[in-house]
Amino acid sequence: MSLRLMVFLAAFSLTTCDDDEGPGDPTPPRAVRTMIVAQGGEDAYRTLPGVLTAAETMRLAFPVAGRLIDVPLRAGDRMTQGEAVARLDPADIEREITAAEAKLAAALARLDATDAEFQRQRTLFERGLVARAGFERISADLSAALADRRVAETDLAAARDRLDRITLRAPREGVVTALLANRFEELAAGQPVYEVAVTAALQAEVLAPEALLALIAPGTPVAVRLPAFPDQSFAAEVTEIAADAEAGVAYRVKARLADPPEGAKTGFSAAVSFTLPRAAGAIDIPLSALIFADTRSEPTAGDSATVYVFDEATGTVRARQVRIDGVVGTDLLVTEGLSPGEHVVTAGVALLSDGEPVRLWSLPE
Repeated sequence: MSLRLMVFLAAFSLTTCDDDEGPGDPTPPRAVRTMIVAQGGEDAYRTLPGVLTAAETMRLAFPVAGRLIDVPLRAGDRMTQGEAVARLDPADIEREITAAEAKLAAALARLDATDAEFQRQRTLFERGLVARAGFERISADLSAALADRRVAETDLAAARDRLDRITLRAPREGVVTALLANRFEELAAGQPVYEVAVTAALQAEVLAPEALLALIAPGTPVAVRLPAFPDQSFAAEVTEIAADAEAGVAYRVKARLADPPEGAKTGFSAAVSFTLPRAAGAIDIPLSALIFADTRSEPTAGDSATVYVFDEATGTVRARQVRIDGVVGTDLLVTEGLSPGEHVVTAGVALLSDGEPVRLWSLPE
């Protein structure tokens, strides 16, 4: 057999083998991931970032007028309760005290002289040696002298009290947030010198979305975490919810700490956690289980949605309508449409169709 014939026969044989096709293998069902749903679970929380601020502020002022001669603190300085934080010039009040002392001394001298005359006139009156009109006149003089003494004593006490009030003392511990008067400035009574944030009264402020407002109110307990105090949580209570929105549809919410930690300061960052009430019988499923019929940024409480439930008997998935009670992070709270023990598809739902045969995904052996 020639070489050319042998090559032809070999090529024909290979072509024939390639053209022989066996029966095709069927496409295997799509593998899906599922979870077995159950009721209950831990409480749900919504945590929002915020900042510590002063829950109480105070303005410190002298109760008397005068010239400010000592104001040592500046914004950011701390003050302790009872500490002297400012002082007025005592010169004017000291002159008032000197004048009041002199006035009292004169009133006392006048009272002594009038009293001596009264005693003499009374003795004479009792013996019938002076007329009633003369005795009544000296009695009136004695009453006037006694009144003058009381006025002088009151003026002196008031002047001394004003001298005690020219030193301004901190009524509580705090941090100066603003200096409102300058040295050598003439101050009216009640004119503020300092604005102070009370360090014993701190609150966390956050911007809360409008969906959260329906779940909170003044008095709602919350938990506050401070990065400056890791691994600690501080009890707090909502004290104020703003009436007007900021930054779109966010509302400022303030929560006062029950017992702020030593060293906490205004301006510290904070994380405030709100407990979300769970409806009776609510079931948790991941957000990835939803089939979105239209574009939504986030499902909200009261919405209905669709999920796929795996039917073990038929090996298929079935679309199921569920009712959403709320969204917590990446989880949904479902109150209708699912029963404990059912398999809900949690991944790849966009590729499935109602009634499609599937198999449960498992790790390769």
